[in-house]
Amino acid sequence: MTKNPDDSHQTLALQGRHAIATYLEQAIVCYQGNPFIEALPPILTEDQVIEALARYPPYNEAERYMPSHLRLHAIQNALQCFVPLPVHIDLEQRFSRMIRAGYQRRNPIAPGFWSGLEVKCDSLATSTTIVGNSAVSLPLGFTIIGFPGVGKSTSVEAVLSLYPQVIYHNRYKDRDFNVAQIVWLKLECPFDGSPRGLCLNFFHAIDQILGTNYEFNYAGVRRTTDELLPKMARLTQIHGLGVLVIDEINRLSGLRGSALKLLSFFVQLTNSMGVPVVLVGTYKAKLVLAGEFHQIRRGTGQGDLVWDRMEEGEWVEDAPNDTKPKQNPGVWQLLLESLWTYQYTHVACPLTKELAHVLYEETQGITDFAAKIYMLAQIRAIVTARPPEAEVITADIIRSVARDSLKQAQRVLAALRSNDTEYLSTVPDINPISLDPYIQQAEKDLKKTQPPSSTNPARGQDSSPIPYGEKPPPKLNGARKTKSKRTKKREKVGYEASDLRAASAGAASATTSVLDAIQEAGHFGEASEYMDENEKAG
Repeated sequence: MTKNPDDSHQTLALQGRHAIATYLEQAIVCYQGNPFIEALPPILTEDQVIEALARYPPYNEAERYMPSHLRLHAIQNALQCFVPLPVHIDLEQRFSRMIRAGYQRRNPIAPGFWSGLEVKCDSLATSTTIVGNSAVSLPLGFTIIGFPGVGKSTSVEAVLSLYPQVIYHNRYKDRDFNVAQIVWLKLECPFDGSPRGLCLNFFHAIDQILGTNYEFNYAGVRRTTDELLPKMARLTQIHGLGVLVIDEINRLSGLRGSALKLLSFFVQLTNSMGVPVVLVGTYKAKLVLAGEFHQIRRGTGQGDLVWDRMEEGEWVEDAPNDTKPKQNPGVWQLLLESLWTYQYTHVACPLTKELAHVLYEETQGITDFAAKIYMLAQIRAIVTARPPEAEVITADIIRSVARDSLKQAQRVLAALRSNDTEYLSTVPDINPISLDPYIQQAEKDLKKTQPPSSTNPARGQDSSPIPYGEKPPPKLNGARKTKSKRTKKREKVGYEASDLRAASAGAASATTSVLDAIQEAGHFGEASEYMDENEKAG
């Protein structure tokens, strides 16, 4: 495809799975007879949501006894863990209701749907128009505002992954119905907050997903924003877009003019086309969404979601013999109990109330920080502990790791501890912790502290260290006995006369050169021995 001149706006969109449409009978009457709804996965119960969202990488207890350099790799398995919590169940249910409610107004087999498409797109107001609130309120779209690192984007992507991104329809109820339905599309807000940048990202993403050429056909250099917006709206209808998710909406902070234009278009997209729009951002987005946009946006039936950091909650001890009713642990304890499974220190360190409290104090309930500080604490224990029996996760190790790896976030963490809401409302984005530098440094430290590997006579050519807890093999008698370095230096090794090394050893104790000694021993032959008769004659 021809490269677009505005490629600077483009970012890779989240891509999901593709599926062939099959249709489920709907219990809810208003969902019946709509292929866009009937082709969706079934509505899940809370238990089904938990099972579908949960992701626990495999873990083997024996991995704790692997060599240190291998365990540094295995530790990263914890990053793949996803623990479903109540907020995730709420999020999935919001998307489930919202997507289906949006499709209710857009039944592709309803009379007049396709004939009225052009009218709807052409009736969109220009991008500079500030539109008012619609009189009819539908449960479409909502905003997700939360602290950086609490898992907003990851959780949204996990929920979206429960749905196919593209559903290919071919035939519905004995009639041809050839449509590539796009159930969801997740984009990032343009850095400059421009509606044109959003349109370019949108066309580019659709082409990535479907292999089309919309960007080339629609997004020419001379196309104005007012020309692009109706074309974008038209594609949302043609492909039955179920929900448009715009992440990093906090980038609009400080871009007053551009922000209002872009947000106004989202309102139009929902009001005129019935496409739900979900905006995701940090607390900085409050400055944008709490202003004039609050007056122009549609009242949402889903309600906005404030995604705050986790509360520490009460610690619930496991007391099976207690006659009192068992309490349910809080979300912080639930998260750590799942995370604590992925432990790779030689010594098994049970999760205690003290360790959980220290980890909370150092990370203030920010999920990304908690998971990575726990992993870094293991790395520090593995690298610094000698002997292996000393590999223990302690409160001091957690504090030291947090102090070293969260230096840039200390001002924010202090504001969280003191509940400084004024500062938190303007807090800049916090860069996530990158584990690579710490793992690379750990590998270097291991090389410095561990002796160089050598062949273990008792284990053959395998120079791998003996796993912790395994008894070393018994010593062998005779020639296998270990000798000191001095004994080895004085020991003479005998070779047969025909051995090349015999000539070399003899030259080392005489004035003859190694080359002459090897030649005198008859190890060099004449080149003519390897020539045929014709070559000799030549």
